[in-house]
Amino acid sequence: MTTIRDDRIALFDKLQDPATQPQFWDRVADDVDWTVQGTHPIARRYHNKAQFIEATITRLTKQAVPGGVKLEVTHLDRRTSLHLKDQRGSGLRQ
Repeated sequence: MTTIRDDRIALFDKLQDPATQPQFWDRVADDVDWTVQGTHPIARRYHNKAQFIEATITRLTKQAVPGGVKLEVTHLDRRTSLHLKDQRGSGLRQ
């Protein structure tokens, strides 16, 4: 039997590869509220899934990261931290 935490870990693991990211997004509500913290250009509050994907994932894929964006999950409890990386595993600079 899996726990809710195990399910979340498995779900967020899907963000680590552009090929499995659609499986993650299929489980995210359309009206999800996202906050990207920081002082870089994509740092702000997003009020739905489409707005978040267009302003972050799609933008980075088109402009900064040919081949897709790899996301690394570093915390998965009260707050989830995602780190953007290029396909070689290098951290992205915004």
